[in-house]
Amino acid sequence: MAHYSARGSMALVAADSVLSVIGSATVRPRIYEIIMSSSSAPQDYNAHFFFQRFSADGTGTAVTPKPLDFADPVAIATSKHTYTAEPTLTANEILLELGHHQRAVVRWVAREGKEIVVPALAGDGLAMVCNAVSTQFTEVATICFEE
Repeated sequence: MAHYSARGSMALVAADSVLSVIGSATVRPRIYEIIMSSSSAPQDYNAHFFFQRFSADGTGTAVTPKPLDFADPVAIATSKHTYTAEPTLTANEILLELGHHQRAVVRWVAREGKEIVVPALAGDGLAMVCNAVSTQFTEVATICFEE
């Protein structure tokens, strides 16, 4: 299996999607690592995130997932960040919930065989959604997955 990383950033606003991984009809990306930090000047701010499934993609800036091994092929799954029109989030499908204090780095790593799996359906995916933020700051995120 090939391994990829997708990264993105945005100034946080509650109910906005920061970064996503989008499957296709032929591949089921398996998310195994998420890293979150901030590029803003350090303050005592915090944010709360949901990692939620969606059934239809929205409008955002395309991100080309990069292979972690230069010899691997181009990823079939796609990614977006800084959404201006939100994806259609699937009700009651919040798979992971993380809080982030701006001065800290948050790293979530799945146990082998327990990764978050994106369905093999065109347009379905997993979004990192800002549920709440104390004061706006810039969130930087990387999602690593295999396919």
